[in-house]
Amino acid sequence: MRDWLRETHGTQFELLRHFLLRFFDSEIVTAPGQTSAVLIAVVSLCLPWFQVLIGPIKQKYAYLSTLAVPGPYREAVRADELWLLTLVMSLVGLLTAIKWQSLFPDIRDYRNLGALPLRARQIFVAKLLALMIVAAAALILVNGPPSTAFPALSASRWAFHSAPGARMRAYALASLAGSGFFFFALIALQGVLLNLLPPRAFGRLTGFLQGLLVGLMLALLVLSFSIQPQIVRALIQPPWAAWLPPVWFLGLCQSGSGDPDPFMHALAHRGLVALLVAIALALCGYFVSYRRHSTLLLEGAKGRMKDRRSPALPGWLLPDPRQHAVVGFILQTVVRSSRHRMMLMGYGGLAGAVVLSGVLGMGSFVGRERLLTAGFIYFHVIALLFLLLGARHLFSIPTELKANWLFQITEAEGRSTWLQAVDRFVLFWFALLILAPVPLEIRYLGWRGLAEPALLGAAGLLAYEWTFSSWSKLPFTCSHLPGKTPGWILAIQFFALLTLVPLLNGVLLAILQNPLVTVIAFGAVGAAWTRVRGLRQEGRSDIRLKYEELPDAAVHSLNLLRG
Repeated sequence: MRDWLRETHGTQFELLRHFLLRFFDSEIVTAPGQTSAVLIAVVSLCLPWFQVLIGPIKQKYAYLSTLAVPGPYREAVRADELWLLTLVMSLVGLLTAIKWQSLFPDIRDYRNLGALPLRARQIFVAKLLALMIVAAAALILVNGPPSTAFPALSASRWAFHSAPGARMRAYALASLAGSGFFFFALIALQGVLLNLLPPRAFGRLTGFLQGLLVGLMLALLVLSFSIQPQIVRALIQPPWAAWLPPVWFLGLCQSGSGDPDPFMHALAHRGLVALLVAIALALCGYFVSYRRHSTLLLEGAKGRMKDRRSPALPGWLLPDPRQHAVVGFILQTVVRSSRHRMMLMGYGGLAGAVVLSGVLGMGSFVGRERLLTAGFIYFHVIALLFLLLGARHLFSIPTELKANWLFQITEAEGRSTWLQAVDRFVLFWFALLILAPVPLEIRYLGWRGLAEPALLGAAGLLAYEWTFSSWSKLPFTCSHLPGKTPGWILAIQFFALLTLVPLLNGVLLAILQNPLVTVIAFGAVGAAWTRVRGLRQEGRSDIRLKYEELPDAAVHSLNLLRG
């Protein structure tokens, strides 16, 4: 088989092989094959996610099966099915939105293949086949664990179908149909825009639309864990259900499981019709647009180059021209780069969903007299956390690696000033997040309305100095090496952070209940920030900026070339 794959097997097969092998490649990665290692690590971490929930789910349904009436069991099943359907649909939608630029042949494909004797139809057919193969693998991988495990775990004497096989088929059909709907709907959306919009408008709109979709899918993914029976009862009402695709496929799952409710059958019909329409629009858009797609991309790229202008920044805010230039470079990159806009909106959507789900569930842990204070603290903690992590991640993704030579030859003249500009840029948004809700806090919390943002601001400054203590890059100028930190370590750090956020929220809430303790805590945090910032400023003179990330060496050097 390996020898057969080394041989050439015709134009269409070789094009298909080209698109499959390059589907997850990125021009920002300098180490070949590194993206594949990251994908393998992500899959190995995501596969056992359902096993963590097996114990609690099994115990819950074992208890509900012992009740004398079927109502609580059937409401719980509906809630969990809607949770899982929303989860897998948003996950497939997220993967599709992230690869938004790869749904159709992109400008790199035309540059690489344009000199070859190929027709546009051949390129589009090969791209579509590669996309379908990757999508089929992703759908099976994402839907496999819940489709096989959940129907068995939720088996009960109160189920409409007592046979696990029938319920498994019903759930698997609904889950695959829902995931496929999101996948084909996003392809159809891009195909419609491709055929309706002029080149420059298409380039501008789709870049922002991709970021919006990533943020929306992340928000849905997080909010899916908040679905409870009382929420399901509200969502399946006719005014809401007509606009919520996960509810349509909940109807498909329930009707396939034997639920006699006519409204569930109506929802199932709506979901199947929506899926067929999405598939038809996606395929039609693909085959209709191939004649003008390459022209549209090339004209859009030229239009974007003509529109380049430097952002106007107030001189009083950044009096140093080198800092002004660095901040202007950061703003231009975020505005023009669809990849960076996608990441920025993704972090924003994720933060908004975490804040919303946390505030909605906070009443179970905090008394009514302290609920408002706890809500403001939680908002600030999550917003500042995602700002710091998002800024560091966003800055580490390069934009044009071939242009970083300009920074390398002038680094010695402005290294310290450049890093100060990065500090000012991040801290500007930091101050905005702290100060924006202050009028509301003063109105509803009294003196705590000033103490809370002051204490959170000091703690946030300390967290900023710690987060950027090892930062040695100019934003967007260093190559990115994904997977440099093993996936299991990142997973442990992420879950540890999620565990610490409620604890930190409780500690800050307890501190703010006593004015004297608040003053002492503010002084301690301020002193720690002064010390950490001083050490960071002292070490900044010895930093040499990094422009290329490489795998860690087996033998570490003594950093004798720093400076």
